[in-house]
Amino acid sequence: MTRISKVIIILLFFLIASTIHAESSYDIADFYSVYKPSSDTKAIDKNDRAVDVKYLLTPTRIDTGKYIVKVKKIGDNLYKIIDKDICIETRYCHEWASYSEEVVLIVDSNYGYTKGKIIFD
Repeated sequence: MTRISKVIIILLFFLIASTIHAESSYDIADFYSVYKPSSDTKAIDKNDRAVDVKYLLTPTRIDTGKYIVKVKKIGDNLYKIIDKDICIETRYCHEWASYSEEVVLIVDSNYGYTKGKIIFD
């Protein structure tokens, strides 16, 4: 094999290896304060039915910046920051995060359609 062929093969190997482990980035729709009520707490849903309440979420603001945090999925497009009473609502996020998973949280704003990004590794 020629020297150029070996170099090309090595470069292709590194290119393929770097694309195998791709990160997933999702838009953040909103931030919420999380409160876990006592058992037997009920609420009325938009169809006037009584439902059991697992968490109460109220809108909140977060300082802009870049954070590394651990999250756990608590609902569709809802991820709770471990050891904090903060929840992140995402758009079209398909990550399971059944247990705590370390992510990069980028908060660009507290206003508008997209407030930042959450990046799963």
